[in-house]
Amino acid sequence: MKKLILTIACILISLSGLMGFSACGNGGTGEEVYLVPIEGNGVGLMKDIDYYVVPEPVASTKVKIIENLNFSGDLQKLYGGEKGYPQAVVVAKNNLLGTETLKKFVNELYGSREWLLSENTQTETIVNSISSNLTDGLEPTIKKSNLSKDVIKNCGIEFVSATDSKNEILTFMEKFNSVSQTSFGIPQDLFFNNGDDGDAQYSKQVSVYAPDGAPALGIAKLMSENKIENVKYEIVNANVIQTLVAGASPEADICVLPVNVAVKILSDAKNYKLIGTLTHGNLFILSENKTYLTAENLSLLKGKRVGVVNLPSVPGLTFKLILKNNGLNYIEN
Repeated sequence: MKKLILTIACILISLSGLMGFSACGNGGTGEEVYLVPIEGNGVGLMKDIDYYVVPEPVASTKVKIIENLNFSGDLQKLYGGEKGYPQAVVVAKNNLLGTETLKKFVNELYGSREWLLSENTQTETIVNSISSNLTDGLEPTIKKSNLSKDVIKNCGIEFVSATDSKNEILTFMEKFNSVSQTSFGIPQDLFFNNGDDGDAQYSKQVSVYAPDGAPALGIAKLMSENKIENVKYEIVNANVIQTLVAGASPEADICVLPVNVAVKILSDAKNYKLIGTLTHGNLFILSENKTYLTAENLSLLKGKRVGVVNLPSVPGLTFKLILKNNGLNYIEN
């Protein structure tokens, strides 16, 4: 009887698709999308993988150097909305709110996209601004050999204030939690800075941290021009960014980090408030298949193995969300 009940339960769960994946083992029916965690250096080189979900600038780099590898889909367009989904946000310590330093910092962020895409801004200038602020021993993701204006466009850099990005963050996190085995929570209203301008002075040195990759690109203008006095920038490995805003005495005064991480550990607003969204989605699907994936033909992924860089984090959860929204079940291998 127990075996019969379990079998019926598995069938019902599989049909409902509420969880977005098969609960009846890893074999599936062949109609699911099979998700495989991979490292960035494996993109395009794994014979048992049909498609890859990869962030920029890694995506363009791989397409450039690996024969027959193509752009096969854009997760931002598959997600929908004017800018796609919020990916990296900027938070600042509460004691910086209302200061002239933070006001200047935010004003500079608004000009980042235009500066990066300007014909007057040389690739070498951008790359040097990042490499000169790298933490010791870190190999930069962004190099002169892989950076172009098209790559910059694909990185989704455009600063949007906390006030103007609040609704999209709330919507995204609600959807995000629906495909995550661990809830990241929903941010409280007080977590969003209201944008009050201020001219209070801040005498201490301000430490700004951002992970390597697109977030670092988002603050390249500030690092290159270095207009704001008493500010120190450091680009770090994405794996350690969370530690810089954690604990009773966090090291970062201003930090760029994934939206889900910010919401999970900082949304009580005890130490930080969200200043705005810096990067929107920059994830792409790569494959040797020349058919470009859209919402209309995403079912082509049924039965395919998809390698996802950072499967447990934003890339993987966003891809799961897109699959779920398009009625596709998935299994993690």
